[in-house]
This record gives sequence, C-alpha cells and structure tokens, in this order.
Amino acid sequence: MDTSTPSPGRTPHRTAPEGSPLRRILTGTAALLAVVGLLCLGAVLLSGLRGESVWPGFAAGAIYLLPAAFVLMAGLIIDGIRRRRRG
Repeated sequence: MDTSTPSPGRTPHRTAPEGSPLRRILTGTAALLAVVGLLCLGAVLLSGLRGESVWPGFAAGAIYLLPAAFVLMAGLIIDGIRRRRRG
C-alpha cells in the first residue's frame, strides 16, 4: 500500500520516530539500564548456582538498575499516551 497518498480521514504511516532529542536520550538510557541490570541479575544467578559468593556490585546493579529502568520506561509510556491524547 502506498503511503504517499493517504485516503481521506487517515493519517499516513510515519517511518521515522517522532519526539524530542531528550525523549530519545531517555529511551536509550532506559534500555541501557535494563540491559545492564539484566546482565547483573544473570551474574548474580550464575554465581548463586555455582555456590560462589556474589560481588556486591552485581547485586546492587540488579537491585537498583532494573527498577530505575522500569520507572523510566513507565514514565515514557505515560508521556506518550498524554501526547497522543492531546493531538
């Protein structure tokens, strides 16, 4: 379907993401925090399965980074919903 000539009453499909540079930076930060937090959680789980002691940095990473990423992503989703409702 050609998106260059939209049918009446419909908006064309946009391929490029919209948003301010700040929003893109926050999205990237949230994704990076989530990935690093999951890697820390994996290290904690593997250390626990091997019966080794866990480095406190990995435990702190899993405890703090995953919730921070979740809160940041939730805020971005709520902001996106607000933007869409405004028009």
